[in-house]
Parts: sequence; C-alpha cells; structure tokens
Amino acid sequence: MHEVIMPKLGLTMESGKIEKWHKKEGDKVKAGEVLFEVMTDKVTIEVESYDSGILRKILKVEGEEVPVTEVVAYIGEEDEEIPQAEPELAAEDKKKVEVKKAEEAADKVKEVSGISGEGAKISPLARKTAKEIGIDYKSERIAGSGPGGRIVKEDIIAYSKKKGKARKEEAAPVTTTGITIKSSGPLEGIRKVIAERMSYSRSNIPHIVLNAKADVTQLIALRKKFKVKILEKYGVRITYTDFILKSTAVALQENLEVNSTFSDGNYIIYDDVNIGVAVSLEGGLIVPIIFNCDRLEITDIAKKRIELVGKAREGRLSLEEISNGTFTVTDLGMYRIRSFSPIINPPQAAILAVGEIYTEPAVVKGKIEPKSFMDLSVSCDHRIIDGIVGAKFLRRIAELIKNPAELVN
Repeated sequence: MHEVIMPKLGLTMESGKIEKWHKKEGDKVKAGEVLFEVMTDKVTIEVESYDSGILRKILKVEGEEVPVTEVVAYIGEEDEEIPQAEPELAAEDKKKVEVKKAEEAADKVKEVSGISGEGAKISPLARKTAKEIGIDYKSERIAGSGPGGRIVKEDIIAYSKKKGKARKEEAAPVTTTGITIKSSGPLEGIRKVIAERMSYSRSNIPHIVLNAKADVTQLIALRKKFKVKILEKYGVRITYTDFILKSTAVALQENLEVNSTFSDGNYIIYDDVNIGVAVSLEGGLIVPIIFNCDRLEITDIAKKRIELVGKAREGRLSLEEISNGTFTVTDLGMYRIRSFSPIINPPQAAILAVGEIYTEPAVVKGKIEPKSFMDLSVSCDHRIIDGIVGAKFLRRIAELIKNPAELVN
C-alpha cells in the first residue's frame, strides 16, 4: 500500500488546501497522472501520483487544509488491506469520531440510494458545501448535473453564485442599519493569501518609502524610434515596463544591498537578480519572476514578460516561475495613478512602484518647455536597508530612465 502525502511545494509552504480530486475511490491510477490539485501559499498546483494502482481510500476531501507530509490517500491493489492506524484519542474525542463516522456511513447509504433530504438526490460533499454557504437544498430548486440528476458540489457553488448567497458559517456576521449588502463572505484562495502576506509585511517589516521623479522624455523618443524595428525583427512589442525592468536590474546589480532579505536575524544579500512583475488577476495579484534579469537584453526581457503575463492570466504558471524572486516591480501607470507607496512582498526587502507618464512645464537652459516625467517610489525594509542605500538605488534607476541609451548598448 502506497501513501499519498501532501507534498511540500515551496520553502515557505506549511500546508495546502485540496482544491479538486481528479480521481475518485476505486479508480485506476498510473504513475505520472494528475491525482489532485492543491492551493499553496502562492498558486494552485497539480500533484501527480508517484505510484500506479487503485485509489483505495481518500482521507482528505476537497476544501480541506492539510499540513505538509500528512497522508491524504492510499494507493494499492484491489484486495490490499487499507491501514487503519489512528492516534489514541480521549474518550470524549473517540465518541465524537464515532458519531462522525456514523453520520458519514448514513450519508454513504443515502448517496448510494441517490436520495437525500426531502427526496433530493445530493452527494454528501454537496450537502456539506450547501450547509457551509447557507444554501437550503431541500426547499430551493437546484438542477443536478451528476449521475441520475444528483446534485454535486459544483451545482451548489454555481447556484450560490447565481443567488449571491456565498457565505460560510465561519464568516463574521454582518450587522447593518438600513444598508443594502450585495455580497458577504470569507476571503478564499489567492485573495486570502494576499491578505495574509500583506498583513504580515505591514506588521513585521518597518517600511521606509523613498520617492523620485524620472525624466522620461528621451525614453519616449527612444521607444518610438525602435518599437517598430524591434517588433519586425524580434516579434515582440517593447513597452516602457521593459525599460523599467532593465533599469531596475542594472541598479540592483550595482546596489546589491537592496537585492536582499532579512531572515532569522541574518542579513542575506543575493547575487542573482530575479525580478518579479506584479500581474493583476480577477481574483487578486500574482508575481511571476524574470530570472537573472540583469543579464538579459531588453528584447529578451520583453519576450519573457509577455510569456509570463500570458501564463498568469491563463492560470498556467508553474511553482518555479513564481518562486525565488529577489525584488518586485509593481506598475499602476496604466490606471492613471501618478504615485503610490507599495507594500513589500516578503521575504524580499524592497519593492518599486511605478506611476503614469505625465507632462508638465520644466526649465531647460533658462527656458520653460514641456517635458515628460514618471514618479517612482521604493519601499525598503529599514532593518537592513538604510535610507541612503535606498536613495542611491532609486537615483540610479532614475538616471538610467533619463538616459535609456545606456540600456540598449
């Protein structure tokens, strides 16, 4: 009998939430086949089976949070005995377990017969989901998509979204005084992960925020001059973001103190410059990584950025593509935001915020003429990055943006 465990899919991963089982009990499984999907602290990953056989027993159901290395299922031969070892429980706990098992057994009988509640055909998992999000499947008309018209979990979720009732029992009650609420519910998935990481960052990392204004007049002219040629020769559409990424990478290599982290009392400076690009998704934000960004040409950075953004929006990023970043760039310029103070993406020690390009009068050789600018802000972990170190780093980025020819030589 082979144990299927919750894998540790990243250095910071302590547990994973089972999002979906691709196999059910009794199904044949081949080594290398996708067995289930798990939501880590970063992204949803497909977990493949290491062994071939029959999926004899599923111990952890969809939606359950499981610590790493804990057994979630057993794979074995058809007549092989399933391990029954359980930890010793107190008498009260044993009674609870027995009651739960009895309820599950009753649910199993109902599922086999296809009857549940007041004549509704519904699976135990669907019934559990309905209870969690406040759907009364007995009185409400829910179309079942399972065998014989049985209501399954996906039907409950689809119905709850349609009716706007997606609220679980653990959600804090909402009290109102004449206020109409469109929806209410607990944070889940990537949105929950973002909330936890940002709360940790703000609570545990003392931020120092530095601001600078970069002259982008020459950058605009340079991009206009080369964008068509680059598109024709390399097949990529060069953007201002690509120049900013290259400028940041060069500045990081010259100011490695910023390319760092503070971990267990140690100030760790990285030699590899791996820059994360914040990408907005429907459910939140994800940060794929451009590795060794300082060694790449502008065109290679553009190609990689396009590839990663595409994968992010299609949900195809691998764990490797979102891990081991050393710095993050976040850009809200396309939303006409001129400047903002970003929150550091732990365990990194700094993050760069990029605003919109705008035009205003400037004094040039004693004369007033219009020039284009971009506001930049860098948030640094003040435990390890002093203000002057952050200032030198930000000043260098502004210099490179002002003189972009240095980036293409």
